[in-house]
Amino acid sequence: MKDLKIWEFIASKLTNYHSIILLIVADSSKNSPGRTGFKMAISDDSTHVGTIGGGIMEFDIVNEATEILQNNQEVGFFRKLHHSKIGNVDKSGLICGGIQTVVFKSLTKSDLPTITEIIQSIKSQNSGLLQIEENKFTFSQKLEVENDILFTSTIDKWFLKENIGNPNKVYIVGGGHVGLAVSKIMKTLNFYVTVFDNRTEVATLTENKYANKIIITDYNKINEHIIEGNKSFVVVVTPSHDGDKDALESVLKLNLKYIGSMGSAKKIKSIFAQLKESGFSELDLYKIHTPIGIEIEAETPEEIAISIAAEIIKVKNAI
Repeated sequence: MKDLKIWEFIASKLTNYHSIILLIVADSSKNSPGRTGFKMAISDDSTHVGTIGGGIMEFDIVNEATEILQNNQEVGFFRKLHHSKIGNVDKSGLICGGIQTVVFKSLTKSDLPTITEIIQSIKSQNSGLLQIEENKFTFSQKLEVENDILFTSTIDKWFLKENIGNPNKVYIVGGGHVGLAVSKIMKTLNFYVTVFDNRTEVATLTENKYANKIIITDYNKINEHIIEGNKSFVVVVTPSHDGDKDALESVLKLNLKYIGSMGSAKKIKSIFAQLKESGFSELDLYKIHTPIGIEIEAETPEEIAISIAAEIIKVKNAI
């Protein structure tokens, strides 16, 4: 939810009659330090939030944006930066290789209603489409592009379209020690975190300040609260054999990016046998990542959470 912090910063500054330069990495190659979708907002009072990749490149661009603000200019343009010293191209000052395209867009108080819509969309997880051109900054509810960001440019025209309000979502089934540790790390990774548990009085649920939402329900009903799609990840870490089985039974038929289940080989074998008896096929069971996580000999809840997060990142970023 890091983008929310940026949009709220922008709203606060615009409300107080400051001007903003919004920087968005519209496109990037694999070696680029600024990944597609990275954002930075710079205010005319010299404060800023976010990043477009850091280093000397970001330092120079912040200075450029600050100068634009000091001159009271309103701009809408993009720059393709090459992270190399070779060739007659626009260089970023970095030598790591790769290319990134950065959009510069001025925002003033007249854009505040649009910014407010964006914030509301993110908070409510209602999808919408941000569209930016040289002289355009709009947001349309419910519209989307196939990929999260689409950037197109010709000699005399460019546009950027970005899906807003549809974050990566992790559904953690089981609010115990592992569930708490997974909540913490996935929140850090900018996921919208939902925790399910069928118990009401659990200390780790009370301690969990990282989850965006905690839902007390039977594990066999969690499907009623899950948004399907390629941004939805399910982590099953209940404290019981039956809890894991009920949770998996509830989600296996959903369209999800990832399902992972914690447990020993013996426990998983037993659960799989029960799921087959319930009518699930080998193809259904093949969807389950188990034992959950990347193999790093994890022992503590925190180590297990890191291994789970690493596997989710691997699945999320797979081409």
